[in-house]
Amino acid sequence: MTGANAQREENDAALVLFKELSEQFHKTPLSTVDPVLVRAWRPRTSLWQRMLPLFALQAGLKTEYSQVDGHQLHYWVGGLLSGPVVVLLHGFGSNKENWAFLTGKLAKKYRLLVPDLPGFGQSDFVPSADYHLAAQADRVAAWLKGLGIECAHFVGSSMGGAIAAQVAARHPSLVAKLCLMNAVGAPGKHLTQLESGLAAGVNYLAPTRAKDAWQLFAIVLHPQRRLLGLLFSLLMGGVMSQRKMPNDFLFCKLVDSFADTYRQLPSISAPTLVLWGDSDQVLDASCAEVFCERITGAKAMVLPAVGHLPMLEVPGITARVLHDFWRAN
Repeated sequence: MTGANAQREENDAALVLFKELSEQFHKTPLSTVDPVLVRAWRPRTSLWQRMLPLFALQAGLKTEYSQVDGHQLHYWVGGLLSGPVVVLLHGFGSNKENWAFLTGKLAKKYRLLVPDLPGFGQSDFVPSADYHLAAQADRVAAWLKGLGIECAHFVGSSMGGAIAAQVAARHPSLVAKLCLMNAVGAPGKHLTQLESGLAAGVNYLAPTRAKDAWQLFAIVLHPQRRLLGLLFSLLMGGVMSQRKMPNDFLFCKLVDSFADTYRQLPSISAPTLVLWGDSDQVLDASCAEVFCERITGAKAMVLPAVGHLPMLEVPGITARVLHDFWRAN
């Protein structure tokens, strides 16, 4: 790094903010994860896991497996075999099933690849592995290259958006067009419920008890989708609380990756759409402006009465927006 670049970084308010956030986070109990317990953790069968075949049917896709950097990676594949390839990357503490409502609306025109990211869902969690976002991006790139995919449209939700952005920056030839959906990697102007909780030592994205999952869905979904949130909290509360140990470990790596992702944004050359819900209480909608400032030519669209998960909340609108973006010159 040149002296001028170093000076610019030192004066970049966002990087200063991310450094402060990381330091504050690591002073809270949330960052104290017992490595012995992390190594001893194993997934258990839950109601949610028994439901997974039904979600695959809903999605209209089949499940496949790949070995990537010491992980068995589970993913959905399907859609139009000859169509443009679309890769969908889920957010923190989530899984490929987050895309089940959207995939059926894309499958007639696109070949879909939807992974459980390493460490999440049915894919392996390896305590000794590097789970910073750059390492995750490299795993995604290696997985696609192993499948013979040379170029694809990427859509990333929240943490998956940061990983998709890192893929676009680190492996530019692999990304045709990029959609960052309520993505991690840029600071917002307003404090969200998630950020307020983190400051108080509570991570709503990693519930301790099954019954606390309703708080998570009350934050990530717009209030109009309370019934949907209640349904998912009943289905997923058990597995979310059982995965708290690895999720706490993985969240530390996410926090430590904010600044690196932000630095990478100007390196992105793929046409980029920044898609956000106006009622997001995980990452403030003002983050979209920063992404557009950092990525040359990026355009933002803010969806009204939508929270953190447009693909779950308004899958029809989300599919139309993506289709228009992909077919535009």
